[in-house]
Amino acid sequence: MFRPKLVPAAITLRSQIDKRFPKRDKRSDGWIGDKAHQARVSDHNPDSDGWVHAIDIDADLGKPGDAQLLADQIVSYAASGVPGANRIRYVVFNDQVASGTYSKTRWQWRGRGYGHRDHIHVSFLKAAEKDPRPFPLSIFEKD
Repeated sequence: MFRPKLVPAAITLRSQIDKRFPKRDKRSDGWIGDKAHQARVSDHNPDSDGWVHAIDIDADLGKPGDAQLLADQIVSYAASGVPGANRIRYVVFNDQVASGTYSKTRWQWRGRGYGHRDHIHVSFLKAAEKDPRPFPLSIFEKD
């Protein structure tokens, strides 16, 4: 039996968030699927090679609005097409999802009924297994 491992891009993103928001709440953080996730298809479950392709980041980063700003910047980055942007599969936050899978709403927040009000969910693609480079988001720059 393999040991689950988090994709390197997710480790990098989580580390950048931890560095930028050192006193943030981590109660809703996670990466490995619980029993509810294990009962269905989820990026929180290890794939056949043991890779887990999702992280949850608690929405309480310290200041109101920071979580939405972070989620928006991850979505914008994924839509940008710059090197490394192909690591992001989708983002769920504040009852909406954004991904590149629907041509009319490509990388736009859409829908309702997705939950995820207490945390940001980020799912990663296969490219995230081999690409640990930092995420060039302005929220990570010093104030």
